Amino acid sequence: MPSPAVVELLEKAGVEYVVHRHDAIRTGEDILARTVFTGDDVLNSVKTLAFGLLSGVIVLAAIPGPGRIRYGQLASAVGARRQDVRPAGPDLLGRLDMEPGGVTPLCAHPAVTVVVDTAVTGMGRVLCGSGRSDCTLEVASSDVMGVVPGIVVADIATL
Repeated sequence: MPSPAVVELLEKAGVEYVVHRHDAIRTGEDILARTVFTGDDVLNSVKTLAFGLLSGVIVLAAIPGPGRIRYGQLASAVGARRQDVRPAGPDLLGRLDMEPGGVTPLCAHPAVTVVVDTAVTGMGRVLCGSGRSDCTLEVASSDVMGVVPGIVVADIATL
């Protein structure tokens, strides 16, 4: 099942979602090898990357599945210097009740800033992390935008 905090956030807002269970995944290759998802599904997915800032803020950056993060633009979107943005390790993810391979933009933790790439806002129904590496959520991108407090929208990815 998804992280309890994710389920609570979605259900409190009355958001419809579908849970897809599968073997644990960590990489893009795992998605195609260990799930029933296709290349087309990957094109319509949201990949979320986790970062820790030297200030102690945790940043979750949600970009289209095939995209690549633009670190300078991400840093600018959260008012940080590029060199202050570090990939989050499993310990930091654990504080959010998330696993590597299952990072989700659906987070209301007060120490977290969620930054969503502009392209995600118009993607419609998407696949995204659930907090767990062995299940994926299917949810409307507009619902992601509507339930995450203080969400930041910026051009942070290249496609």
